[in-house]
Amino acid sequence: MRIPAALAALSLLVPSALPASPAVAADAAADAVTADSLTPEHRAALQCAAVFAIVASEQANGAPAALAFPPLAVRGKRYFVEVSTRVVAEAGLTREQVRDLIVADVGTLQKGASADPADAALAAQMRACLPLLDKTVPPLRAPDLLQCTAILSLAFEEIHGREGMTPAAQDMKTLASVLTAREREALIAAGRSGDQADQAIAEAHDAMLKEAFDEGGGVEKYDIAHCYDLAKPDQKSHY
Repeated sequence: MRIPAALAALSLLVPSALPASPAVAADAAADAVTADSLTPEHRAALQCAAVFAIVASEQANGAPAALAFPPLAVRGKRYFVEVSTRVVAEAGLTREQVRDLIVADVGTLQKGASADPADAALAAQMRACLPLLDKTVPPLRAPDLLQCTAILSLAFEEIHGREGMTPAAQDMKTLASVLTAREREALIAAGRSGDQADQAIAEAHDAMLKEAFDEGGGVEKYDIAHCYDLAKPDQKSHY
């Protein structure tokens, strides 16, 4: 595994830049933290953040062994934010200290790992950390076509309301229109009338708008990337 790649992946999760000599600075920062500053639960959570950073970097590089695990580009970042915020609040550390502890853990893990992304020890640690990932950042739900129609329509309305009809807003409008047309066609094929299909789409929009403001994670609990996949051109269709 590549230490620079893992540290680069970790830097995407952290607001500030990594120090010029990350391994040395991070080791020093980690040593400076007293043993009673962190609970065993804190240490385990931070060590898992380091594991996720390494695996995320390998997923970005297309390593088959890493791709066998759940995608970490989004959930790994949310995990880091959740865990670092909790450790800062409960252990009295700064965000920089938490960051440096994780960077030190990345270095320690990779010193003991082979150059093979399928390193057995690291894979075992990843499997052990998955329950903590699921507990901290539940797996994203895969929305269906009707839900995606509502999600992208809301996204267009938000962008348009904030920026006007910018290129980004126009692109989102196009994607939402594609999904709306496909969902309407599917509903009619299933026996709905045109009016009934339009009503179902409108009701889904209103339900998703309400869901966006609830306390259950809102729209972010959905795998929105799946919606973009559903909007890809269909070679058998004119949409």
